[in-house]
Amino acid sequence: MKPQAQNKLMGNAYYIFIGAISIFVASYNIAIISVALKPIEIAFSVGSGIVYLLGSLIFLGAMFGAVISGVLSDRFGRVSILLIDILTFIVAGAGSALSTNIAMLMFFRTVVGIGVGIDYVVIFTYLSEIISVKNSTRNLALIMFFANFGILFSYLIGGILLTLGPAGWRYVLLSGSLFSIIPLAMRARLKESSIWKIKRIKSIRSIISDVTSRKNRKNLYRFSVPWFLYQIGDQSLTMFLPFILISALGISAVSGAFSAVLVKAFTIPASILAFLVIQRLGTRKLQATGFIIRSVFLGILGFGLYFSLKLTGIEIIMLLGFAFFFGSMGPDKTTVIMPVENYDESIRGSGQGFNEMAGRFGGLIGILSFAFFGMGGIDIGLIFLSITCIIGFFFTLAFKVKSKETIIGNDESQNIQTGTK
Repeated sequence: MKPQAQNKLMGNAYYIFIGAISIFVASYNIAIISVALKPIEIAFSVGSGIVYLLGSLIFLGAMFGAVISGVLSDRFGRVSILLIDILTFIVAGAGSALSTNIAMLMFFRTVVGIGVGIDYVVIFTYLSEIISVKNSTRNLALIMFFANFGILFSYLIGGILLTLGPAGWRYVLLSGSLFSIIPLAMRARLKESSIWKIKRIKSIRSIISDVTSRKNRKNLYRFSVPWFLYQIGDQSLTMFLPFILISALGISAVSGAFSAVLVKAFTIPASILAFLVIQRLGTRKLQATGFIIRSVFLGILGFGLYFSLKLTGIEIIMLLGFAFFFGSMGPDKTTVIMPVENYDESIRGSGQGFNEMAGRFGGLIGILSFAFFGMGGIDIGLIFLSITCIIGFFFTLAFKVKSKETIIGNDESQNIQTGTK
């Protein structure tokens, strides 16, 4: 291998590693509250409605963080926003752990949500401009792979920390703050995107006008709806998975956390499979496949519980596990990757931000809807999630998209033909 090519490969690996750690920490901070919901309910003597609301606040914050960070990263640069972002995890995570009342805890969890919204927008926008175009879709899928580890570890570490006693939930929330110190040190050394420097638009009004213009409106629509529909199911399942298992299996909070690890472990081989086939199948086919098969497993479990079929604990874990498997294999990766592959660099952050805002809104709606339907039983909630996946399947088939490599390849062909660089 030539020294120049070797340096480029090492550079890609370095940035992919930074992206992986960042997404690990962001997903950890999303899910860590889930194992603490039951102990928090007891500690503050609040009703289940307040608990559901607490779980949903991170997505309210993420909606705000997504839309403002996209525009600000297009105007002021990617790296500065990434540094501000990680500080929100550290400060708000510590504040959550030290909360003396439920209102204080709700405030800090909303701030954590703002950080999550910023992170998912800006890190993928930045990396799409830093790593090489060749195999970029696979590399971005590889980074998203670590979101599964973040959630998996939140259940595992959260379950261990809950064994420390009544105050265990405080250590659970503090762990999200401590993990965030690692990407802070790494991001402090990042250099700004050269592409952003060249293509930056120096007016926020112009950025918003461009991203919402007629030529970009179709992208806002076709990427926002699948992200919205997927997050309805994914975030409600992620947030309430220990809670679902506690209810369905009749187990303790600690056992629910460890059982959730078994279910979430299905996402690891799914993400590996997505990494291997995403370039060959394309994001659209992978997304449609994930949606429709996930709907089948959620539907089987939902109707099975509704008709009081005698499902064993293993069968419930397997059905939930395969629902997570096909979600992780498909729309979990593709809904994040497709926007950054299609927007122009001058508005890439804003486009990603608007689309992610729709996804986070879906997560908020999913949690509130699951809580509403859950009053009649988790079976109704699961059937509802199955239906949203079916809608996502048909919507995905209705729109075709180009991959980033195809778009850039076409641009390069035009440059060759015109003699430009």
